[in-house]
Amino acid sequence: MDPQTLMLLSAVLFVISIVGAYFSRTKASPTPAVAASGLKRKEDTPAGAAASKAPKTESEFSKSIRIFYGTQTGTAEIFAKELGDLLKKTFEAKITITDFEDVELDSAQDDLQTPDASLVLCSTYGDGEPPDTCLPFFEWLQKKTEEEEEGLSEMKFGVFALGNTQYEHFNNSGKNLDKFFAKLGAERIIDLGLGDDNEDIEEDFNKWKATVIPALASSGIVKLPGVGVDEASAPDTVVKAYVVETLEGAQGIAFPEVNVSKTKGYDAHNPFKATLSARRELHTSMSERSCLHVEVDLDGSQLSYETGDHLGIFPENDADLVKKMAARLEVDGEMMISVHDPAKSSKGGALKAVGEPNPLGHVGPLSVATALARYCDLLTPLRKPALTALAAFTSDAAQKEELERMAGPDGKTAYADWMMKPYRSVLEVLEAFPTCKPPLGAFFCSVVPRLQVRYYSISSSPRVAPSSPHCTVAVVAGATGTGRMHRGVASTWLGGLEVGKNLQVPAFVRKSSFRLPVDPTVPIVMVGPGTGLAPFRGFIQERMALKAEGAELGPALLFFGCRSKTVDFIYERELHEAEAAGVMRLDVAFSREGGAKVYVQHRIAQRGEEVYKLLKTSSGHFYICGDAKNMAKDVHKALLDLLSAEGGLSGVDAEKYVQEMTASGRYSRDVW
Repeated sequence: MDPQTLMLLSAVLFVISIVGAYFSRTKASPTPAVAASGLKRKEDTPAGAAASKAPKTESEFSKSIRIFYGTQTGTAEIFAKELGDLLKKTFEAKITITDFEDVELDSAQDDLQTPDASLVLCSTYGDGEPPDTCLPFFEWLQKKTEEEEEGLSEMKFGVFALGNTQYEHFNNSGKNLDKFFAKLGAERIIDLGLGDDNEDIEEDFNKWKATVIPALASSGIVKLPGVGVDEASAPDTVVKAYVVETLEGAQGIAFPEVNVSKTKGYDAHNPFKATLSARRELHTSMSERSCLHVEVDLDGSQLSYETGDHLGIFPENDADLVKKMAARLEVDGEMMISVHDPAKSSKGGALKAVGEPNPLGHVGPLSVATALARYCDLLTPLRKPALTALAAFTSDAAQKEELERMAGPDGKTAYADWMMKPYRSVLEVLEAFPTCKPPLGAFFCSVVPRLQVRYYSISSSPRVAPSSPHCTVAVVAGATGTGRMHRGVASTWLGGLEVGKNLQVPAFVRKSSFRLPVDPTVPIVMVGPGTGLAPFRGFIQERMALKAEGAELGPALLFFGCRSKTVDFIYERELHEAEAAGVMRLDVAFSREGGAKVYVQHRIAQRGEEVYKLLKTSSGHFYICGDAKNMAKDVHKALLDLLSAEGGLSGVDAEKYVQEMTASGRYSRDVW
């Protein structure tokens, strides 16, 4: 063994011995005694209170029910676990909960059909798309529907879809799953449930969940035991909690973190620790808002990207907010802890995000402040089950009753008015209920949501910046209904990072289908107001590079929108230079320059004949990037209108033509 290797091995063994020494001195924080109804913990139950006949273990059950979930923000996973708990209380059956990401495609057909019933919960993300973790399964299932007619004839299923009516393709993923299963011959035993996060998705889920037990029983899959449906559906009295161990004297110790093998690659579960290499403000000093141009150095990661891809970034909460949160929880932010999921103790379970343990690759202990900063969503309003959990740790009877009321079936209006509309944070909730004292284990597990990855459309071309993708970031800031100044987690964090400091931005590349035509002579129409310009800046850079190489370019038309030329016309110089070079033609809609407000859809309508010729006569491609709730809908309508006005198509035929464009890859949307 060479001396350098020997020194490295010795250093590693030394660090391991330190970690082991501190673990040997740990003390477990008390498991929460927890019950909204005052039930005792299991270990406190008198021996004589046990039933005379031991209950069956899951291995002895003859029936099995499998719950599959696909989630982008974690809600579907939470609902899946709630449903699993309900079924375990109700039936003598083996209940299994599976993330679609963990389904092996080679065995997927058996996985869906082997259980006596398969229940599916799936969210819709972006432009009617399934969650990232579900994409391989969706592609497999869709291909299956094209190849077989009865491929799932032995499957009995029910689907609950999670979505938001603010978006055009409401619950598209769940609806497609329900349709695909039925098309493959599966038997639908529970009607499709549609959850609307724009209203009260918990209530939607509870209504659907109430149909599950009778449906399973009436289908003969399982028999109802003595417990009634109402009793089984009652909320759990015991709050689930992670086990939190504190390490005495460990403050200030720097623990190592995992270096992911380059052979495995970097992704959402193993992000590369990149460097913020550049940042500049894109708005002028006249703007009351902020938009940042940032560049992230991926050198050494072996990560590559293509024009139109997304950069995923794991942000951190504001340091001052983290300090306030730790103080309210009455814990020292510098205290070193180890967090474990008792249900996964054999796997070294730990605080996690969207089902994956330690998304930043943290080994062993971490400080309370790190846990709060990296893994806890401290700003998103709490869901009703979180209020139920908080009620269990509230000593004042009136405060406890109020939390339970808002979380209950009769608290829909109160919950919406007090929690959702003013966008109240978890810290504000705890400040409003001062006798609520949740321990860390329950807070991490049952109260605070996981902090999610943020995705940004890459605003550069690898021909220009091969290892340093650019992003265009709108800084989120505004007063909430409570008067709190809400600042977006990721945009605020990126705006405050030290430029050039190494290894501070956990990042990875997410592939996209938002691509330029393979043939650069094919005409393109791009629509991207505000930060929706991001991928088109990459497109323009790509076309500039192709032109420099001597390639022939087809016509390109960019519709950009902003408030004013003197305030928020981002990348103005670059766009004018590209137009002067003949790479594209630019049309800008200014909405705040006096007179009637002008938006991109208005400019499209004014140039309807030109757009029609590019699309219909020359088989061009049409792209939209930006807001899905309003802008994308308005632009879609403008496209249909010009097809009717210029091509004489009926409304039905215009929609059909756009669907054909979508199917052939000529109509693409990157919306959020």
